[in-house]
Amino acid sequence: MSKRSQSTDLAGIRDTVESIWVAIVLAFVLRAFLVEGFVIPTGSMAPRLMGEHWQLQCSGCGYEYAYGFQQELPGQARINRAVQQTPAGARCPNCGRLYNEGAEPIDGGDRVLVLKYLYNFRPPQPWDVVVFRNPQNNRENYIKRLVGLPGETLEIVHGDLFVAPGPQGPWSIRRKPARAQQAMWQVVYDNDYVPTDAARRARWAADQEAFWQVQANGRSLTYLGGSSQTQWLRLLAPPQGFLPHYGYNAEQVQDRWVNPALDVCTDLKLLASFTPLDAASQIGLHLTSFEHRFRGLLSASGQASLLYQRADWPEQRWEVLAQTSTAPIPIGRSVEAALENVDQALRLRVNGRCVLEVLDRYPMDYPSLKRRLASGAVPVPEARIAAAGGRARLTHLRVYRDVYYSNVALDPVPGGPLGDYARSLGLEQSGPGWGTTGHPITLAKFPGQPDLDQFWVLGDNSPQSLDGRAWTSAAPTLRLRDASGRPAYQLGAVPRYSLTGRAFFVYWPSGMRPPGLPNLPLIPDVGRMRLIR
Repeated sequence: MSKRSQSTDLAGIRDTVESIWVAIVLAFVLRAFLVEGFVIPTGSMAPRLMGEHWQLQCSGCGYEYAYGFQQELPGQARINRAVQQTPAGARCPNCGRLYNEGAEPIDGGDRVLVLKYLYNFRPPQPWDVVVFRNPQNNRENYIKRLVGLPGETLEIVHGDLFVAPGPQGPWSIRRKPARAQQAMWQVVYDNDYVPTDAARRARWAADQEAFWQVQANGRSLTYLGGSSQTQWLRLLAPPQGFLPHYGYNAEQVQDRWVNPALDVCTDLKLLASFTPLDAASQIGLHLTSFEHRFRGLLSASGQASLLYQRADWPEQRWEVLAQTSTAPIPIGRSVEAALENVDQALRLRVNGRCVLEVLDRYPMDYPSLKRRLASGAVPVPEARIAAAGGRARLTHLRVYRDVYYSNVALDPVPGGPLGDYARSLGLEQSGPGWGTTGHPITLAKFPGQPDLDQFWVLGDNSPQSLDGRAWTSAAPTLRLRDASGRPAYQLGAVPRYSLTGRAFFVYWPSGMRPPGLPNLPLIPDVGRMRLIR
């Protein structure tokens, strides 16, 4: 080898080494100043963001769902995560079937990227997913959804979040933006996964079967026409289908704070793919909440309406809340129609686009909702679909419910000790959680000292989230008092200086396993990499 070629090889090696070191330095700079990765340890934000879990497929209906790995309790023998374990207690959220297929490999928690120092340039927004230092132990990082801003008073009522500019009101509901709402829907029943056995949890049934033809093992329903009256399909589902249950949680976890008489979720979304087979085809999507009935109409001609009725009104009396004209639907072409009743807002969507929305004319508000809850049990909601006019085919029928925030108690470990700061404020025993019904939380705002401003956070997986509703201690590193020695920290809140940043991307979900190596999730699951909404 000539001296020239040796020199060239050495120069190439040196360039490669320099490039590697530059990449390493840039990685550390990015981590320190711009972006940092975090691994999610628990299921408090499931099922969109998951801690250690099993990824399961129901043998009864084929629905895929995640079931959280339950962390070891004090004194319990350590579980070997490298060996397949049995997901005891897993239950399909779609059909209710218990999982009994044996041991499965445990998947790791999602790894997320966090924009650090974002909030130095813009203020935090409600419904951002944030990473912060746990106010009870500043050595831990938590990830939750930010729901309350400095100076606000917040209260959970019937699973929804209400906000006021101060303790005296006035109260309004905190509605989710579309990006967050889409991420927070939970399945009640998806008709693309029809149960094949007696364990079926729900099904669509026709009031008069002669006008309907069922195909594709129940997944496709065709209205045959020929009736002078509207013909209905009704979702037959047990009452527990509308309770705030999660397929991710063990039953002993999710049932702890559920009152079956009151915690009936009535914030629902009903979807169906509508294929007109005649020019006169029309469908109606129907949902109820308490004594209120809502209906969204869509015809092949493109006419769309939102209607309202009270249960005590005559059957034929319907109030038109809004109506519009959209593009006609060609015969034989499918569109997705969806009716949403969520956060005291009513929407009709066509192919995901909101064509009608009702906010100000919604028939309930904060005072009327609280009066209604005090008067007795919450009726189980109804989901129905109507067909009229010409023939039509319905496929991909689905019902979802909104996230439902539970009324938990302070100090979720029974008999657990209160923190010193809590005792100094006179909090001597466990009681209703911060921000729960009848116990609003007010977040402090400090003019001139924005680092002390306080925020409120909740987990999407409400039954399994140790969040701002339940905190009863404060880390000694927090700035607990102001210069005058007065309390400056509201238990249950997150101070601004504890915010790390906004989570924006799942860059490494649980990996896929090579054939023959079920315990080595080495292959990136690119299909589950996603933006965090």
